[in-house]
Amino acid sequence: MPGRTLNGGRYELEELPLPGGAMGQVWFGRDTKLDRDVVVKFPRLPGGDDDEQVRRRFRREWRITAKLEHPGVPAIYDVGAEKGRPFIVMQRVHGLTLEDLIEEEGTLPIGWAAGIAAQVCAVLAVAHAASLIHRDLKPANLILEPHGGIKVLDFGLAAAPSLAEFSRITQTGTRLGTPAYMAPEQIEAGVSGPLTDLYALGCILHELLTGKRLFPGKNSHDVMARQVNDVPPLLRSARPDTPEPLERVVADLLRKKPQERPVDAESVYDRLLPYATDLAPLAAGMSPSASNRAAHMYAGALSRVSVPQRPSHGEAVR
Repeated sequence: MPGRTLNGGRYELEELPLPGGAMGQVWFGRDTKLDRDVVVKFPRLPGGDDDEQVRRRFRREWRITAKLEHPGVPAIYDVGAEKGRPFIVMQRVHGLTLEDLIEEEGTLPIGWAAGIAAQVCAVLAVAHAASLIHRDLKPANLILEPHGGIKVLDFGLAAAPSLAEFSRITQTGTRLGTPAYMAPEQIEAGVSGPLTDLYALGCILHELLTGKRLFPGKNSHDVMARQVNDVPPLLRSARPDTPEPLERVVADLLRKKPQERPVDAESVYDRLLPYATDLAPLAAGMSPSASNRAAHMYAGALSRVSVPQRPSHGEAVR
């Protein structure tokens, strides 16, 4: 367990780490030098303080994640070691996890569900272009900020595989992910790719629209068996006001075979964006402020900037 301060007293940690943390410990803290809230993460070292394999993996991940500059991803502020134990200091995100939002709101308005999923697609498009796969996308890892933006947390489970083929989990006997959001190929073979993240997004979008998990079960084994074998229920049977094209998006994301899913996150974004309308403030997770207004001003101005049209699938880039 780390001390209450790090880096010569620059970072002050709260009394206890956050609950959970199968891959390590996460602490809320304060950067006393820059006077700002931070999150400090320590990797779990199964082999003790001399577990060099985990150290190398942790260093590789923070370097990869640091390159992922996007407003939908918490920024990395600092890295270091305390008594030989590595740590990473990140931006603290204020808001409500989608897990808590679903618990409070039940079902979300269609515009909000589509808008949230579209924002996640924007982050995944950047991550996948950098050969970074999340592997554990779920409502608990998505935070709705007061101004309506989404932050995608915990890219720490990601690695840098080749996008030409799925990557195998490097930790023997370990499958990374949460059963309720794991794709069949993750469960059956322990492999992950960009389309694995899209399957998880389909599970999340279904949950945002219905207020219920796609495949509930008595235990993790039961849930994983259903992910592999059961046909997903039709979305409109639980949410009749869902537009049919949006229902098809969710159904396509939830295809059992990865090659039958949408080709990439950007194509899913294009299909979701038309439904991200009429986003009135939600009762939970939204609080008006001057900074909220400023964030929308910035996004509104940026949206008017023309961007080059991307090549169609299979078209060569010259």
